Amino acid sequence: MKENKKELLDKISKQSKKGNKFESLVLNLALQKLDSENFEMEDKAVYTADGKRLIYILGDETNVKIREGVEVIGEMAVAKKKNMKALTLPASLKKIEREAFMDCDALVSVTIPASVEEIDAYAFEDCDSLKSVYFEKMPKELNRKAFAECERLHEISVPEEGVRAIRKALHYTDGDTDFIVVGRTADGQKTEPKSSRTPEKPKVEKKEKVIKEVAKTKDIKENKKVDKRK
Repeated sequence: MKENKKELLDKISKQSKKGNKFESLVLNLALQKLDSENFEMEDKAVYTADGKRLIYILGDETNVKIREGVEVIGEMAVAKKKNMKALTLPASLKKIEREAFMDCDALVSVTIPASVEEIDAYAFEDCDSLKSVYFEKMPKELNRKAFAECERLHEISVPEEGVRAIRKALHYTDGDTDFIVVGRTADGQKTEPKSSRTPEKPKVEKKEKVIKEVAKTKDIKENKKVDKRK
């Protein structure tokens, strides 16, 4: 059902929980940024009239599935959903804007569809329980701060050919203990993370080499002394 801004905001104010001004505030700000005057509301989700942008989802459900046809998830569209444990993104999705899923503390894992081309800074900021992210394909643009403050994030899985690109995008360096980037083969098998550093020789070998050099130097000095005596 198509509605204008005033009708939509009136409906939202009635549906929002008593005393909860956050939803009305975020939605109001989002609507002000858009040129369109007509919007669509389906269940608890607000979209642009063409259905291509998700503006905001009301409530706090444990399972959130964003409908097919959505190409952009707007700023803070699904932010602060404390109870959301499962998230399904549509195959039509192209862009996730900044803070779209900020502070969703119950979210443990997320799969990024192959259609996604861009993920902005802080898109999944401060998701306290987020442990793994599965990329079906490497996005063209991935901001290094997309997963900022996700302290439990341990594994980021990408197709094998995208490992180098995603490491570069996230400024990943070998020895980083915050998370690991895992490559996948075509059949879904994990590939071992490869180090770009040349492994150092064991310290024992270095020590033995020094001892040999010192002994060699001593032998040379002793031989010189013998020669002088002759």
